Amino acid sequence: MGRQPLSCPFFLAVGLRPRPDEPETELRALADHYDTVHLAEVVRLNEGFVSGARYELTSPLDDETVPSWLAVYGIGNEEAARRFLDRQGERRPVYTPGPPAFSRAAVVWRMIWEGAGCVGTPDLSPGKIAMVGMDPAGDATDAEIAEFDDFYTRTHLPEIVSKLGYDRGTRFLLWHEFRHPAPGCPRYNAVYEAEDPRPRPPGVPPLQPGPRAWEERQVRWRVIYRRAA
Repeated sequence: MGRQPLSCPFFLAVGLRPRPDEPETELRALADHYDTVHLAEVVRLNEGFVSGARYELTSPLDDETVPSWLAVYGIGNEEAARRFLDRQGERRPVYTPGPPAFSRAAVVWRMIWEGAGCVGTPDLSPGKIAMVGMDPAGDATDAEIAEFDDFYTRTHLPEIVSKLGYDRGTRFLLWHEFRHPAPGCPRYNAVYEAEDPRPRPPGVPPLQPGPRAWEERQVRWRVIYRRAA
């Protein structure tokens, strides 16, 4: 397999919520199909897709806007991302149907993200990822958003990686939203990866304050996933 999904310049995120009353046997069948058939099919049937991986929430959330299962697919370049976008609808690849739980699961997230800055290990196979989706202050000017971006990339990203024990932190910009619960997908997504899936010690050390657009940012979701396949 090539580069890990989150090491690619673009990645497709597909978030699922299996039905809460799904029998355990059906969940196991769904996981087996996803991990042994579906991930590889998506990569194989979409030119320019590099790799795929599946994650599960470390702790259940009573929030229907957040998927309990997350599949990520690395996309090699913008041309491949545009080709995938153009193939939606009738030209979309046909995948193996899978067990009944596959069709019963709700698709919560489906979006493409573009890398916008990275700190840490160039490529790794993370056992755990933390994802933070956010928007700058709603009334931020273009100049303030530029300050936000500079602070996020140069200060906050490396600070989180060094102080919270992650191996890499990457900022992503929303490139295309196919599906996300109202009021829509946040503009930014920071992904922090750790090869060691064990939980970090509780508590967050003091972090540097940023410009106004940062301090008044709107965090839409903050979730931690453990690798399942």
